[in-house]
Amino acid sequence: MSRSKILFQISGSIAAYKSAGIISKLVQSGYEVQTVATPSALKFIGWATLEGLTGKPVLSDMFESSKLMDHINLIKWADVVVLAPATANTINRLAQGLSDDLIGALFLAHDWEKPYLLAPAMNTKMYTHPATQASLKTLRKWGVNILPTADGYLACGDEGAGKMLEPESILKAIFQALPKAASVTKVLITSGATRETIDDVRFVSNISTGRTGSDLAEAMIRQGYSVTFLHGFMSKTPDLVCKTIPYSNRQDLATTLNEQLTTMHYNAVIHLAAVSDFLPDQADNGKALQVLPFKGKLSSDLETLTLRFRRNSKLVETIRSQSLNPHVQVIAFKLTSGSDEKQQLESVKALFSRNVCDLVVANDMDDRLNDQQTSFKLFESNDPAHPTNARTSSDLAGLLIDKLHYKRK
Repeated sequence: MSRSKILFQISGSIAAYKSAGIISKLVQSGYEVQTVATPSALKFIGWATLEGLTGKPVLSDMFESSKLMDHINLIKWADVVVLAPATANTINRLAQGLSDDLIGALFLAHDWEKPYLLAPAMNTKMYTHPATQASLKTLRKWGVNILPTADGYLACGDEGAGKMLEPESILKAIFQALPKAASVTKVLITSGATRETIDDVRFVSNISTGRTGSDLAEAMIRQGYSVTFLHGFMSKTPDLVCKTIPYSNRQDLATTLNEQLTTMHYNAVIHLAAVSDFLPDQADNGKALQVLPFKGKLSSDLETLTLRFRRNSKLVETIRSQSLNPHVQVIAFKLTSGSDEKQQLESVKALFSRNVCDLVVANDMDDRLNDQQTSFKLFESNDPAHPTNARTSSDLAGLLIDKLHYKRK
C-alpha cells in the first residue's frame, strides 16, 4: 500500500519545536515526510533533528546544486503541503507572491488540487495587524486552509491570540486532509473495558487495559490501514494518528458501534472490547429493592447489600446485521480462565456456530503476565481444530494483517 507524502515546511518561529513532534508522529504513522526549512527556522530547530526524524535531507537553499527544480518536483511529489509554523513575515510574503526563497517558490508552483495547510504563529499584535489579516484573507481566498491560532501565553511574555495550535490539533487537520483512496482498507477496532454504573461513585468493570487493541491499531496504521478505534475511558489508545472514540458502558458502546457500522463502510471489525456480560440491575439493602443505577451514593453504613445482575446480549452478534458492508470481515476475541485446550476449542466453536465471525482470537487468563497476554491462538471458521499461535500482540497483528490482505484479494 503506497504511503501518503507530506511536504512539511517550517519558517523561523520559536514554535518550530512543536513541528518536530508533529513530524515524528507522521513518520511513526507510516507517512513519508520531506521537510523544507527557511534559514531562520534552522536557527530554532537543527537540520540534524529534522533529518533524523524523516530520514531525508532538509531542503533550504533554492539554489543548491542539482536542486534548482525542486520547487516544481516537490509539488508534484507531495500529496499534502503543510506550513507550520507560519510567521507573519512568511504569510505576508506569500500573499504578495514573492518567490526568492524555496517556500515562496513552492507556493507559486503549488497544485491547488492538493491541500495546503498553514498554521500561523506570532505575537498577538502581529497576528491582528491589518496587513497580516489582509494576507490571511487573500491566502484563504486562493485556497489555503488557514488553521486557527490558540489563545494563551506567548514566548514574548504577552497573552492572547497568535499562538500556534498544539501538535495534536495540527495532526488531526493533516490527517483529515490526506487523500483517502478507495482501496484503503478501513478497520473498526473496539478495545478496553466497559464500566457499568451502580451509583454515583461505584461501578462494575474488568481488568482489560486496552493494550492489545492499541498494539493492533498501531500495527495496522503503519501498514496504511484507515483505523477507527473505539475505547473505554481508562483504556490505552494508539500513539499513532487515527480516529478515536471513547465509550463508557455497554449501551454507550452499542450505540457508537451502531452509528459507525450504519454510516461507514468498514472492511473489517476487530471486536476485542471487554464488554460486561452482566448488568447491575437492582440493589437490595435488606429493606427495599432499588433500581440501578442509583441516584446519589448508596449508604456505606448498610450491614448488607445484595446486587442483582441481568444478562447482557452479545454485541458481536449484531455486527454483521448492522454493517453497511455485507461482506465485512469480523474478528472476535474469546477470553477464558483456567480452560484446557478442549474447553477453549468448544468456546470458539460456539461462536462460529452462530455465524457471527470469520476469525476468533482466543486467550486465557493463565497466559497473562504484568497485564499483558503472552499467548494468543487464532482460529479460522473453516478449520477451528488447527489454530495458529502468536506469543505477542505484534505477532498477532501480523497474522491478522495477512488474513485481511487475503480477504481483500
